[in-house]
Formats: sequence, structure tokens, C-alpha cells
Amino acid sequence: MKRLSIPTLAAGAAAALAVGVVAATAVPMGFTQDRSADLAKQINPAKPKSVILLIGDGMDDSMITAARNYSVGAAGRLALDELPFTGAMTTYGLKVGAGPDYPIAYVSDSAPTASGWSTGKKTVDGRISQGPSAADNVAGTDYETVLEKYKLMGKLTGDVSTAEITDATPAAAASHINARACQDPTVMTACPSAKKSAGGLGSIAEQLVDNKVDVLLGGGSNRYAKLLEDGSETVLSYAQTKKGYRSVATASELDAITSLSGGPVLGLFSPSHMTRKYAPRVAVNGGTADTGACVEQSRGTQPTLASMTDKAIDLLDNPNGFFLQVEGASVDKAEHERDICGAIGELEELDQAVKTALDYQNAHPDTLVIVTGDHAHSTQIVMDNYGGSATATVTTVDGDPMTVAYSSSYAGTPPQQATHTGAQIRVAAIGPQAANVTGVIDQTDLFGTMLGRTPSTLPTSGPTVTVTASPTTQPTTPAPTTAPADKPAIWLAAPKKVSRGAETWLAVTVGDATEVTVRIKQGKDTTKKELSATGGSFKLPQLRKGAVQVKVTATGPGGRSTLTRTLTVR
Repeated sequence: MKRLSIPTLAAGAAAALAVGVVAATAVPMGFTQDRSADLAKQINPAKPKSVILLIGDGMDDSMITAARNYSVGAAGRLALDELPFTGAMTTYGLKVGAGPDYPIAYVSDSAPTASGWSTGKKTVDGRISQGPSAADNVAGTDYETVLEKYKLMGKLTGDVSTAEITDATPAAAASHINARACQDPTVMTACPSAKKSAGGLGSIAEQLVDNKVDVLLGGGSNRYAKLLEDGSETVLSYAQTKKGYRSVATASELDAITSLSGGPVLGLFSPSHMTRKYAPRVAVNGGTADTGACVEQSRGTQPTLASMTDKAIDLLDNPNGFFLQVEGASVDKAEHERDICGAIGELEELDQAVKTALDYQNAHPDTLVIVTGDHAHSTQIVMDNYGGSATATVTTVDGDPMTVAYSSSYAGTPPQQATHTGAQIRVAAIGPQAANVTGVIDQTDLFGTMLGRTPSTLPTSGPTVTVTASPTTQPTTPAPTTAPADKPAIWLAAPKKVSRGAETWLAVTVGDATEVTVRIKQGKDTTKKELSATGGSFKLPQLRKGAVQVKVTATGPGGRSTLTRTLTVR
């Protein structure tokens, strides 16, 4: 996608809504200009029309720093550093128990953390968008997810991952089960009540297609090659014949899909998790012998995460909006294996997907983009090979060695895998209600923000500033006691393309105005609408194919402002 330049709006305190403001650039080292006004212009309390949530599994600040150092240098900035609003996010979960007050689990796995932002509620390790209970094998209450709520609103939905699409994080978006291991009909031992034969929703693989997610892209073809409980057909065949899915298995096959008019899309590009960008460099006691740059490896016909993200956005883009979750899954998986190159490459891939999302948001400012992780991990940047129980060194783009250590471990497969930690992680956002991620929040708070909280009213003037009298001589000409009024600021949320005959609503938000008028012009035909002084929503009239001009005029004490947008009816 080509990044478009969107002009900023009129200045003024109310201009903080700023639908249409270009994404803030990453803050350079040693910046000198105050950034308050720029950040104020990014604040938009309106509810988002669309949401793109990008997850780096296991992506905490240590891993972001390691990838930044390697990819763009210590003084450089990644695309995920560009989002204007940044905060910290807690990720704790719960433990099974008698309830209703469940013990706290300070270190969680990907199932409860992904369920946290998906449902707005805490749960226990291994559980997918389902509440806690007395024991791991006892099902809890199913919690409705953001994706499911968007679907009920009539919006399109997508779920993309570099893991098996049935893995914990993508599963939490659109399935409900008591154990994350129950990914296909042949591995349901831990989830007896979830079997369809027992009246349940079935395995994760079945639930994802039963939920009719419009775009499902990732690994895990082996899961869909398994037979249903009754042995009648494979899960893939069931998805195709019963649910109308079109299946693709290569990057070129995905490229050939140009719309959802032929049905939803199920892309399964590898038997299990997708191949990582870089060949492994696994930390060992005493440090790795290879300390140079990471080595890229062949990924065959698999698409990149950025290309899957780009295709998903293209397919989901529509006047009514959409929800899309994108996961760079093997940041975490490589960290478990103490594979620093694998983790860096996966984070680089996620960063390219972030660029793709920002390109779209730049042209569609009514879209909320959030970038975060699910939990912290054990990767640490250390001084030398004695900084941890196992270390590895890579040479960064700066040309300098960077040594990382992994000190937490457990007896797993392979033995002594590195583990999750309970530290808070980064969350960043741009777009409508993005300011809600600032400060320290919990990952369950993302649920309300993605659905859209009740918009708040921004102040119409700046804060009162108290100035201490200066001992120097005062100027002979006094400063004015009243600042001149700002011209009205206008924000118009509207799609670029409109389907002929479809019911289409546009939304206008205005600050510092007393009168607001909208004129919709196509050829010689003009429709005029009067809105309140703060704007409002209105439905487009029936229009012919072709260009349509929407012009908003706002008049207030500071003068008159206009905003014109051209839409295309197709």
C-alpha cells in the first residue's frame, strides 16, 4: 500500500480530535521542540470504525530494544516506535480454585493474556476466552470476544498469525475452550465437554470456521487435515463444504484472492508454525561461537506477515468497518528456545506489518491501530557472556556486538527452555481513542477501547498557566487579556468509497462553532443538511456512480472553516 499524506487540521485546543492527522514520527534522540501541541492534535475521542490489533507474542521492552539495536541501531527507531500514544500494560492472570475470588497468577501464558484483551476479563492459564473454574479440566463460562462483537455489528473480521491459526493467541479471538491444547478433533482429551458429540462447540479448528471469521491466515494445515469426530470428513473439507471457505496454501494463491465475494478465506501456509525469517542462533553457556549478523533462511512459498496483513486489510476494507488481529507469534517461540536471531527476525516481520497498518490508518483515520504484546519474556541485554546462564551474541547494524542472556528456565522440550516473566509490557496506539492506552493499564482495558468507549468532551480552551513574576522590566505594551478565538475545527469520518444503494452514514465532529452545515454535491444535484454546533451523524442520500463532494462548513466566534472530502460511489 502507498502511504498517503493527510494534511493536519486547523489549530486550537478542540483540534485535539484530529481525524486526518498523519501518524507522529518516532521521537529522535536529543529532540529540542516541545511536543505537547503535536500530541494534542492526535487525541480523538470518537469511537473507532475499524480496529487493527497487532501482537508480538512475548514482545516486551527488552525484546523490542534488542530488535531495534540489531535492525536500525541503538539511536534508530522502529515503525512500532512511531505510534504517538504509549503506555505500560499489566498481564497477570488467575489460578483455578473454588471462586468467586480466584488466586492471582503473576506470570501468565498466552491463552489467558490473549483472552484478557479479547473479552475484557481475567482467566486462568491454558484457557481460551472462557472464565476460570475449580479445575483445569472443568469448563468455565464462555466470554464474548471483541471479534464476535464486531461480527454482530455487521463488520468484517480477520485473524492472522505466523503460528498455527489454532494456537492460543489467534484462538482467543474467536473460540472458547477450557484447554488451549484442544486444537483439533483428535486432541480433545482435556476438553471432554467441548466435544460436539457432548453438545459443545468443538475443537479450536472447528470453532474458528464455525464462527465464520472472514479472513483466517497462518500455519496449521495439519490441524485442518484431521478428521471430524464422526470420521466423515476432514476439518478443512468441513470448512469448505459446510462453511463456504476458500482454501489457499501459498503466497501466490493468496495474491490471487481479490475480494470476499466468493466466500471467506482460509490460508494455511505450513503444516505447523510458519518458518522464521532468520536461521537459529541459540544461546549457550559461555556464549555462541558465531557473533556476526543473523542469516536469512528460505521460507519457500510462505507469505510474510506483512503481506498477509496487507491482503487481510485489502479484503476487509469496506465502508462499514472491520476488526483485524495480527500476531507475530514466534517472537515468543524463539525466546523459549533461546534463539535470539529467530526472535529478532519475527519482530522485524511484525514491524513491517505495523508499517502496513499505519499506511492504512494514515488514509483511514477512523481506524484504531494498537501494537502490544501478550506477556513479558526472559530475554535480557547484558554486558558480556557472564550476564546469564546462557548467552548469544549478534552484530548489530551499528557494527557492534550485542550479547543477550536467558536466565529463567524450566525442564521442557527441548530441555531447559526459557520462560515467561511477569513484568509489565509496552502498549502503543494511534487513531480514535488511542489516548486510552497511556499510563499503566491492564490488558483487559483494551477490550473497552477497541469496542469504543463513550466519547468524552475535550476542553475548548487550554489549561490555566500560572506565571511567576519576573524581576526584569515589564514591556510598555501590555499583552492582550483575552486570546483571540480559534476558528472552528472540523473532523469528518467518511469512507473513500461508497457502494451504490448501500446505507452509508458519515460522522462530523466540530469544535468552537455555533453553526454547522453539510452540503453533498454530485453533478448539479446538491443536498444541504444542518447539524448541531458540535456536529453529528447523517445518512448519505441515494447517489449515482461517480464522484461525490461532501463539504462541511462551520462558523464560530473565531471565523469560518471548511472541510471538503471527495467520495467515490461504485
